[in-house]
Amino acid sequence: MRRGSRTTAQKGHPFGRRPAGGLADVLWDWSKSGTRNAVRNRLLRRLPGVGSAAAYRFGLVERPHYAYGVRRATELAARLGHRGVTVVEFGVAGGNGLLVLAEHARYYAAATGVAVRVVGFDSGAGMPAAKDPRDLPYLFGPGFYTMDHDRLRARLGAAELVIGDLAETLPQYLGTRANLLRDHPVGFVCLDLDYYSSTTTALSLFRGPAHEHLLPRVTCYLDDLPGTIEQIGEAAAITDFNAAHPDRPIGRVLGLRAFTPFDPPWADQIYVHHRLDHPDYPRLEVGATGDQLPLDD
Repeated sequence: MRRGSRTTAQKGHPFGRRPAGGLADVLWDWSKSGTRNAVRNRLLRRLPGVGSAAAYRFGLVERPHYAYGVRRATELAARLGHRGVTVVEFGVAGGNGLLVLAEHARYYAAATGVAVRVVGFDSGAGMPAAKDPRDLPYLFGPGFYTMDHDRLRARLGAAELVIGDLAETLPQYLGTRANLLRDHPVGFVCLDLDYYSSTTTALSLFRGPAHEHLLPRVTCYLDDLPGTIEQIGEAAAITDFNAAHPDRPIGRVLGLRAFTPFDPPWADQIYVHHRLDHPDYPRLEVGATGDQLPLDD
């Protein structure tokens, strides 16, 4: 979730109980793994000798799940011979996430030699009214997460901000940027639209028959899974998409925590769109000889 006031359900207070303040607040925060991870990362980042390379390697940066997505996108693009890649945030709100995404894009573009385009989609007017009971209307309402357009645009740099109704702006963007996306296919998507209906609209990115605007595997971060169930919100939108497109599944990366430094909670929210019918899907990501496991003595 974005910064700002949270509902009781989102904060995770059992039965609506709130700490009374002071030490109770401190203990409540530290009882949660997300808080402990964030504080530990900030402390480690301040240690002598921990530069940008180490911070990115161990996920000590701001919004490390964004950094992970950009890294996966640039690595795959490089291995498949693409000169560039596009990373997308659906649901920009105030713009903090988009600015961090652009920061990670600059780092990995320099590290890999792959140009990274950053694009954010938002209505620009805050959240609309819920259209479906699965939109979590008990957590979100019209007007949540408005944007200061001028202030954000002044800080965006090369990042692109697309404002308007996503049902209109997304197909327009795919059409008008077709040549650009062919050279910089989408490799990472952050889904932070909160609603089931809005997330379903965003998944139109994967719905058409064309492949040129996508890498064969697109890393996705689903921001609003915690505190929901499979039948509502983003999870329900993914379920419906998979039922309609069995050759293009979107699934959670299994066992990711075990291979990610410091066992971060966000690893449970990383999904990948596998485009099984993409012409580049079977191309080997590793070296030509692959790995070998000789018999031990």
